Amino acid sequence: MSYKHMPRLGSAIASTILSLFSGVLLVGVDKAQAAVLSYNFEVGGGGGSGFFKVDNSSVRGIDFEGIAISEGRLNTELTASSDRYPLKGKDYYNLAGAIALFYQGEFRGLQASGFDTAITEINISADEPYGPYYVRYEGMASWQMDNNGPVSLFWGYKEVYIISSSSPPLVDRGFDRVDAGVSYTLVDTEPEPVPEPLTTGGTALALAGLSWLKQKKKMAA
Repeated sequence: MSYKHMPRLGSAIASTILSLFSGVLLVGVDKAQAAVLSYNFEVGGGGGSGFFKVDNSSVRGIDFEGIAISEGRLNTELTASSDRYPLKGKDYYNLAGAIALFYQGEFRGLQASGFDTAITEINISADEPYGPYYVRYEGMASWQMDNNGPVSLFWGYKEVYIISSSSPPLVDRGFDRVDAGVSYTLVDTEPEPVPEPLTTGGTALALAGLSWLKQKKKMAA
């Protein structure tokens, strides 16, 4: 290659460097909007409370989009545990994997559900005092969170079935929630770690520089 072509080559390299650098900057700006969002929430009527985290980096802002949350927890009385009967169920519900619903990029609410059971049997033989006697306590709780348009709602119920040798079967419904509203509060926005645009751009400049040196060596040979 003659030296008269060197200005053209320099211009081409400079154009390539600017193109790469601009592309990297645009990607950096776009990804910088991604974040891990932390929410607290309250279920109306004393139905419970909790928190969750969701990474919104894949949200495109088009129609409805569902993103699985990375962690979360619901504290509620809607478990199989009972103060009245000898039943021990869950202390709380793990919400990891539940769906955070977005509409046109805006968070609308959680889509989640849970179920809990616990059974206790008391069996006193005829040889023991007050025997023979048998009773079975079976606790059950179920709940669901979903969206009705822009409104986030919660449904749930809790029951204890009692079967006794001394009385007819009994169902004790101890807790019930229907269409309770759910309120959400954004408490933290943690940016997702992304490559620094300047660092990546510097790498592009260095690679272009190496290419330039190779061309000079070829022309000098």
